[in-house]
Amino acid sequence: MDPRIHTSVGVNPQLHQRMVPKLMMVNALLVLPLNQLLARIEQELGENPALELDEIPASPEPDWSGEESGQSLATWTSDDEEFDPFSRMAAPVSLQEHLMMTLQAQGLSARDHAIGERLIGYINENGYVEATTVQVAQEMNAEVEEVEAVLGRIQRFEPVGVGARNVEECLLLQLRVMEPAPANRLAQRLVETHLADLAARRFEKVAKDLGVTIAEVKDAHEFVKANCYPYPGERYRNEQDGGRVRPAEVARPDIIIRPTEDGFTVELCRQDAFALRVNAFYDDLRRQMRRAASGYSDKSRDHVRDYVGRAKLFIEALARRNWTFASIVQTIVRTQWEFVERGEAHMKPLTKAMIAAELGISESTVSRALDTKFAQLPSGRVVSFEIFFDQSLPVKERMRALIAAETDPLTDEQIAHLLTAEGTKIARRTVSKYREEMNIPPSTARGPLAEAP
Repeated sequence: MDPRIHTSVGVNPQLHQRMVPKLMMVNALLVLPLNQLLARIEQELGENPALELDEIPASPEPDWSGEESGQSLATWTSDDEEFDPFSRMAAPVSLQEHLMMTLQAQGLSARDHAIGERLIGYINENGYVEATTVQVAQEMNAEVEEVEAVLGRIQRFEPVGVGARNVEECLLLQLRVMEPAPANRLAQRLVETHLADLAARRFEKVAKDLGVTIAEVKDAHEFVKANCYPYPGERYRNEQDGGRVRPAEVARPDIIIRPTEDGFTVELCRQDAFALRVNAFYDDLRRQMRRAASGYSDKSRDHVRDYVGRAKLFIEALARRNWTFASIVQTIVRTQWEFVERGEAHMKPLTKAMIAAELGISESTVSRALDTKFAQLPSGRVVSFEIFFDQSLPVKERMRALIAAETDPLTDEQIAHLLTAEGTKIARRTVSKYREEMNIPPSTARGPLAEAP
């Protein structure tokens, strides 16, 4: 039987009837990130006596392509003492993974949990949410009020300030959880109404507008500088580097991208958990029942047939899920190998539709396979798969370098001219958008608040 999912359906009614349960199970397994997939396998092992773990070591290079012969789309290696991906993962959990774990512990309804996952998917490395609640509401077919409520829940997660939509909201989220001292109360008024003036140190104007003394404004300004940070994501990473993250919060990528002499290869994590087989007793009993016309009750026959059939279905669906996932990842790596090797500045144009067209599967299958999953790069960095499709990264990296090297603050118009001169045609408004997404203040406000700890 042809292992490629896209060519296995609709050939004839009987084949269609046999394939539908398998495809449904493949799709159900495909969406699961590693921790949920392992839990699903444990559940199946506990419920089906005809299914068991295969303790025989796997071949060093098993053929996961599902074909009798030919080159596999992905190279797989067994879990042995020489290769333990988790032993090399010194990097603690990423911000998004941390937020996902926190979300799991909230006990939300399935609907609110799905909204929360979508919102967290839009939170960038600095901790800011890059989508509006209106946009998320449209994507999730929800009311804006529902999305606002879930976002409010996420904004109470650690690090404080995460999920903010702008720097004002980020600072206010932090100030509001502190003791309501006079300096704090005034600081909140300043952030809400005069943040730009505060960044430009126009203390006299602020004092006059709010009817307070210049000394009080300065005290409130110092309070913000001493107690707030404009980039909660950066703060989170710094705390990880300082060893203040619990040992249990270790990143768990779904797949490892490893360098080889010829390029890169991809490897599933926890392959030992995927080595399943039909229990020998049940398999032998099933064969005996098929040969014997009598001697077994209908109930016994149904019991054995159903459990063995379910075990075989699960084993094949899991193998197909792994083949599909690995094929998608290897196709990504073939396009984005320079990013994998050299970083964001070398990202190439890539869409999920392009991946789907190359593999002959649907774009929705690609999306399901990659959603909420993570890859470990050869550097040890763990990233969401969404990063491979972010075409703004090279431009943002160059913008960041230009701003870091500036002597006098560059305006968005000047940055656009410089990038265009280098061969990247870009409008001023796009520069402004990217700068805001990176939470870099405009040229007129690159001052004390931007450098606050």
